[in-house]
Amino acid sequence: MKRIEEIDAMRGFALFGIIMTHMFQGYPASFTPPKYVGFNMIFPIDSVSQTIIQNLFVGKFYAIFSMLFGLSFYLILGQKENSSALKFAWRLVLLFVIGYFHHIHYRGDFLTVYAVFGMALIPFRKFPTKIILILGLFFALNVPGNLIKAIALIQPPVQVNQPGAINPNPVEMAMNYFQLIIDGEYQKLLVSNSTIGFMNKYNYLKFSGRLWVIPGLFLSGLWVGRKKWHENINKIPLVKLILVTAFIGIPLVLISFYLSAPTNSELARFIGSIAKDASNIFMPLLYIGLVLLLYKSRITQKFIKQLIPVGKMGLTTYVLQSAFGIFIFYGYGLGLLLKLSGTVALGLGLLFFIGQIYFSKWWFSKYRFGPLEWLWRSGTNRSWQSMKISKPEIQMKQMTVK
Repeated sequence: MKRIEEIDAMRGFALFGIIMTHMFQGYPASFTPPKYVGFNMIFPIDSVSQTIIQNLFVGKFYAIFSMLFGLSFYLILGQKENSSALKFAWRLVLLFVIGYFHHIHYRGDFLTVYAVFGMALIPFRKFPTKIILILGLFFALNVPGNLIKAIALIQPPVQVNQPGAINPNPVEMAMNYFQLIIDGEYQKLLVSNSTIGFMNKYNYLKFSGRLWVIPGLFLSGLWVGRKKWHENINKIPLVKLILVTAFIGIPLVLISFYLSAPTNSELARFIGSIAKDASNIFMPLLYIGLVLLLYKSRITQKFIKQLIPVGKMGLTTYVLQSAFGIFIFYGYGLGLLLKLSGTVALGLGLLFFIGQIYFSKWWFSKYRFGPLEWLWRSGTNRSWQSMKISKPEIQMKQMTVK
């Protein structure tokens, strides 16, 4: 199957946004306990960086990555009548295994989440295209989550305290986890992440609405595949897409920003959360339109093409980003979690991502697949895949570039 360069470039762009988001946050993958709120607000510019990251990055780039996962599902399984659902399921089992090793080091791992939700995606390969679109939008806009919030707003749930029941204090749990990160308790972190870490991840998915949003984004990507947009990128009205999504998405970001403040009423914050969920759909579409438009332009195409190798080895790129973040912030690395300005962390993330661009370009000049991609593919096919590019192939590549 021939790779589509624009999709790889889009995946690379999404990974840029993901590392910038996580670097600013300090890679804790946990809510910040009251004692450490504002730990990365060291310089005045950090508040500006925080506003940009919170409103233009958080929730936007993972949405692009998730939609591309749904599109990949279509390319691998959905468009082939004789394709094996069992083989795709095995592929997801292997992704979960890779994700598990990633998760026990970094609790914010989403590979295990993708593997689980990917299994749920398999039955939808036979669903009508219109149903996939409706369900995709229903879940991607977090309609179930917002309905639950609306019910709780009208009629708050009754707290029932059972005698002898042990209710863990979330603030205390977050504090203990932060302390493990700061102290660099490697073994204790592995144990924490492999036990309570999965429960915390589920609670975060439920609280943030991603429990619904991620499957919705997967279905949206599947719908894009069904419509063959990936095969007709040149026919997409990019200027219209950019104008429409900007006209809707930017006001939604502003509404979310002003209404989500803790000092506002519950109703205002609820409306702000709805606006945020909607902006996490329209802003990614705006970004996609802009990247594709820049890709089409002769002036900027060369710049955007630098993202292709990074996106081509998306799995390796993502895991290496986590390894870098852990090394920078955790106590068993440099231990800079409470010492590094958020803006400086963004600068480090940008430098590392640029390094990943050069590394991935070098890697693909010698090898067919990224390291983890090769391992994943070999496991999927149950045989070691040919890794190194032969000299004739290298010469052919060089002639093509010239």
